[in-house]
Parts: sequence; C-alpha cells; structure tokens
Amino acid sequence: MAKSPPRQIGRPKRSDADVAQTRKEIAAVALRLFHAEGCNSVSIRRLAQEAGCSPMTIYAHFDGKIDILQYLWADVLDQLFEQIEAEIASLTSEVARLSAAAQTFLRFWIEAPEHFRLVFMSDGVERSDVGCFLNRAETKAQFQRFAELVAAAVPAGADATQRFDSLLAALIGAAMAHNTLTDYPWIAADKMADDYVDLAIRP
Repeated sequence: MAKSPPRQIGRPKRSDADVAQTRKEIAAVALRLFHAEGCNSVSIRRLAQEAGCSPMTIYAHFDGKIDILQYLWADVLDQLFEQIEAEIASLTSEVARLSAAAQTFLRFWIEAPEHFRLVFMSDGVERSDVGCFLNRAETKAQFQRFAELVAAAVPAGADATQRFDSLLAALIGAAMAHNTLTDYPWIAADKMADDYVDLAIRP
C-alpha cells in the first residue's frame, strides 16, 4: 500500500511573487500615510492598522520604517529614470539627450511635489539611512547613467564629474525652489533646465 504524503504542518511557503506583492501593498499604504502625515507621524502599529494586518506582518516583510521608506525612494527613482530613458530614446544628439534628461528630471519633481518631499525632505531620517540607500547598486547605476549623459555632452578635457555634480545640485535646488516658494513667478522648468545644461557643457 502506497504511503500517503506527509501532512504539511503550518502555512505553505509563500512564493517570491506573493511576498513581493505583499511588500508592494504595504508600501502603498505607507506612501499614502507618509504623504498625508509625514514620516515621523507614522508608526508601524498605525501602518499595520491601516494595512489591515498585524505589526508582525509588517516586520516579516520590512526591517522597519526606514526600510519601507527606502523601498519607496527606490520606487520613485525607478519611475523617474524610466521617464528619462523614454524621453531620450529617440534622440541622437548628445546635447539633446542631456537636455531632455535634465528637463525630465526637473519636471518630474515639480509635477509630483509629494515625491520630492518624500525623497528629499523626509523627517526623522539619519545620514546613514540616506547613505545606505545611495550606495545601493541600483541607485548608483541610475545616477551613473545620468553622469554618462553629461560626460558624452561636455567638451573634451572638461571635468565631467564636476559638471555632473553641479548640474545635479542645480536641478535639485531648482525643484526645491519650485516646490517651496510656490508664489514666486519662476521661469518655466524646461527653460531653467536648459540654462543649467548650457552651463554644464560650456567650453
């Protein structure tokens, strides 16, 4: 007589897809709460309540609030750099590609100020938390891609790293200005981005 398979004790092991989906659902609730109330105002207990699960479920999928925040930062940057790649895909001129990338970068943060606040203005975040995120291979690759666009457009012999750093800082500063000094009549974002690109590629 054939033996019956051993009875499984406890819950069956969840697939990677199921785990990823649960992480996505928890992060979506966290995103709503962070936008509405700020990072410091949201506890794991509150998040669990809003997500309809236990705090232990949250901790089974994330190390804590900072881990969730870093997940959201990564998601926002994925959206940004996907838009940049889409905008430059059909362009062949190196300067045009850099200009389109800079315009898209600045426009993204202005059109989604809640994303800007989440990534650049989250309260209760330590420098080490930001450093850990910036050192992720995926994050470094995304900004390296932007740096390569600068390197391809600047004059031969120019310090491409210095010019990339200056351009990136200028674009983030412009986004900050647009999002915090909303009553000031700033020039159009695309024109502002082009001005910064012109400075970056000058001989």
